[in-house]
Amino acid sequence: MTLRENDHINEEMLKEIEEYERKYLRPSHRKPKRAFPSNEDIVEAIRNITGGILTRWNAEQLFEAVKKYLEDRGFDTSRVTEGRVWRLATNMVKKGMLKVID
Repeated sequence: MTLRENDHINEEMLKEIEEYERKYLRPSHRKPKRAFPSNEDIVEAIRNITGGILTRWNAEQLFEAVKKYLEDRGFDTSRVTEGRVWRLATNMVKKGMLKVID
């Protein structure tokens, strides 16, 4: 049954419906799914972490720093691998977006 604009609901009936919804139609207690980061998100994380310059110290801790950066921004990092981060970092070096300093 649908309500039309000129239909009216009795106040008692409305209270009864609201009480039923609160009692029996509880919202789900599951957490909403978090999004997986795209390659662009990972590139942005690398750029923000390194400041555009990759040093030996940055290189050793880059993967963990990228994962933490993305987790802090609400991404699900369970599928982010070290190989993926390094592939994107080396592509950034090849394109000149990231400088390497020994």
